[in-house]
Amino acid sequence: MSILQFIIIIAAVVFILFGIDLYKRKKATILHFLVFIGGGVILVLFALNNSLLNNFGQYFGVARGADLLVYISIIILFYLFIELYNKHTKDTGHLSSLVSQLAVQEAYTTYKKMPPVIRKKSNKDMMLFLIRAYNEQETLWSVIDSIITAGYHKILIINDGSTDSTQSIIQAKQKQYNDVLLIGAQHIINRGWGCANKTWFTFLTKYAEEMDVQWIVTLDADWQMDISDMKAFYLTMQSTPADLYLGSRFIAGAQAYNIPLMRKIILTLSKIVTKIFYGTQVSDPHNGFRVISVGALQKINITADGMHYANEINEQIKIHKLHYEEVPVHIRYTAYSLAKWQKNSNSIKLAIEMIYKKLFFR
Repeated sequence: MSILQFIIIIAAVVFILFGIDLYKRKKATILHFLVFIGGGVILVLFALNNSLLNNFGQYFGVARGADLLVYISIIILFYLFIELYNKHTKDTGHLSSLVSQLAVQEAYTTYKKMPPVIRKKSNKDMMLFLIRAYNEQETLWSVIDSIITAGYHKILIINDGSTDSTQSIIQAKQKQYNDVLLIGAQHIINRGWGCANKTWFTFLTKYAEEMDVQWIVTLDADWQMDISDMKAFYLTMQSTPADLYLGSRFIAGAQAYNIPLMRKIILTLSKIVTKIFYGTQVSDPHNGFRVISVGALQKINITADGMHYANEINEQIKIHKLHYEEVPVHIRYTAYSLAKWQKNSNSIKLAIEMIYKKLFFR
C-alpha cells in the first residue's frame, strides 16, 4: 500500500466518523448522513483497488480515475460550502430579527411617551416617512428639515448602528420639532437597508392604525432624493389607484443628475434581471423612493439585510399580485453619495446574493 492510498483511507474513515457524529447530534439530515457514509466507503474501495477507480472514471469519459476523484471532491466541497453558507445566512437572519425586534420595541416606547399633537387632519398626515440612517451626520438634518418644511408631520428614523453624531442629530431635531411625530429608534449594530425596512414594516404592521397612518414613504438619508417629487406621487395616486407607487429615474419626466455611465448600465441590466428572475416589469427596480399602502406593506416579507431587499419587494409584487404604478423622480448623484454608497462593487455583490438566494438558499 502506498502512502497516498493510506492517506485516502484515513481521510475516508474520518469522513465516515464525521458523518456519524453529525447525525447523532442531529446536525445533519439522513441525506447528509448517506453522503458521508457512501462517500467514505467509495473512497476506501477506490484506494484499495486502483483499477476499479480507473474503470469507474472511464465510465464517465475520464481517462484517469484520479481525475474523477478531483471533480467529485470539487462538487462535494461546493455542496458543503452552500450548506454552511445557508446556515450562516439563517443565523445572520436570526440576529437581524432580534436587532429589529428591539428597535420596534424602542420605537413604540418612544411613540407612547410623545405628547399628542392636535392639528387639522390633512392627506399629508396620512403619510409616514421612513428613513434609514447610517453615519449620515452630513445630510440627515437637511433631509429631516425638507420633509417637515414640505408639510409632513410623521417621520420614523432608524439609526442603523451609526458611529458618528447621527443619533445626536435625531435627538436635536426631536427637540426642535416638538409638534411633529418624529420617532427615533436604533439598531444596536449595523445591519443594512433590508433590516431597517424589516424594522419599519414590522412596526407599522402592528401600529399603523393606532398612528392613523395609511401610506408610508421610504426615503434615503443621503440627500439624493427630492421631497418635491411627492407632488408627482400625489398626482399619480389621484389618477390611478394602486397598492404601491415606485419612483423611477428612467421614465418620462424623470431625471438622474450626474449619474455615472457605468451606474446607468448597471441599473439597465438590473431591470432585465428583475424581469427574468422575478417576473416584474419595473423600469428602476432599485430606486428607494417609494410610497406603499399599509395594506400592501402587511403582505411584504423582507428577510434580506442588505440591498437584496429591493429584489424581495419586486418578487412579492408578483407573488401577491400587487398593483403598482411608476412615478418620475429626480435623483441627485453627489460626490458624497457616490463615495459612500454608489460603488459598482456593491452591484456585483448584490448580483451574487440574488443568484444565491434564488437558486441555492433553502
